[in-house]
Amino acid sequence: MRKFGGVMVGLLLLSATIFLACGDGRADSTVPTAVACDDVTALFAVEEVLDGAGGSCREWVDSSLGRAVRGSTSSASIWSRRSEHGTALVVGAVHTLGQGWFGPADTTVVESIVNPEDQTGVPRLFLIRQDGSGPDALASPWFGLYNPTIAAERNNNLMQNLLPREDFYVAVADSQKLDVSGLQPLVEPIVKAEVPLYDPAATTTTVPTWADAAGGDLLLLLGYPNETGVLTASVGRVLSHDEATQAVATLADLGDEEGNIPYDAEVEMIIQGESRAGMSGGPAVDEDGRLVGILVRATDVHDGVQYVRVVRMSYIVSRLAAVLEGIDSQTRQAIQRYLEPE
Repeated sequence: MRKFGGVMVGLLLLSATIFLACGDGRADSTVPTAVACDDVTALFAVEEVLDGAGGSCREWVDSSLGRAVRGSTSSASIWSRRSEHGTALVVGAVHTLGQGWFGPADTTVVESIVNPEDQTGVPRLFLIRQDGSGPDALASPWFGLYNPTIAAERNNNLMQNLLPREDFYVAVADSQKLDVSGLQPLVEPIVKAEVPLYDPAATTTTVPTWADAAGGDLLLLLGYPNETGVLTASVGRVLSHDEATQAVATLADLGDEEGNIPYDAEVEMIIQGESRAGMSGGPAVDEDGRLVGILVRATDVHDGVQYVRVVRMSYIVSRLAAVLEGIDSQTRQAIQRYLEPE
């Protein structure tokens, strides 16, 4: 399993039946600024579409870009601002946080849910400005809320060996804005106030804020590649269960390391699309602007073909619900104030 920079590299599929509609696999490949996002595309800079001649891509991108978060060295996603306090739920990939974040290397990390009010915030999230002009230069703090179980044998190697079911977290961002250009600033305890964010279609405050996807659905993939640092996107197609299973079997036949990782339908979807190192944790968004999942792994590019593994929001929500059931009622009530209302 190969990842670097904060994302995913590794799963190269040589399927003769599925090919990208455009792009040559280069990191700087783009699509025309007036492209209609009704098929799989190569990577394109979000700004080029917003400043371009229009096309169906523009509305989709404009309504979704506020979900993309630039992390310290990678990406993350805004799930919702429907909490009692107006704070934002953030989801991202564990491997982007770095080894040791949830426990010492080579030890089992136990599934955990905690009250954000009891956490020390870390200034590492850069949200899209409220006017949509780009990521804020000031950092929003990251307050921990949930992490999954991580097996000891994969809690090492700079977190490169994590399975999709181990490679996501849920955190909270508040309205604090911190200058990180010099010494790391002191983060105050979590502020119970609405988080300002560019969200012209109110997708983070309108029910439902998240959704699942089925084979054949088109999704917008967003994130910040390390090589450019600018918000970048592609349109991808969700593989059906049979296509995803066959894809992984093909990898095994090719001797690719990703062929050793079975397709986990409950947890993930495999998408025909493009991403680059640094886009890990970024959002996969459906055509209604709802968050469907987060990017955690991707393939090398071969003859214009790439695949991306995405952890499903349906799985993340189910794990949160399950672990909440197992804690005392007082703690559960405190934590639920930062989650979406039941």
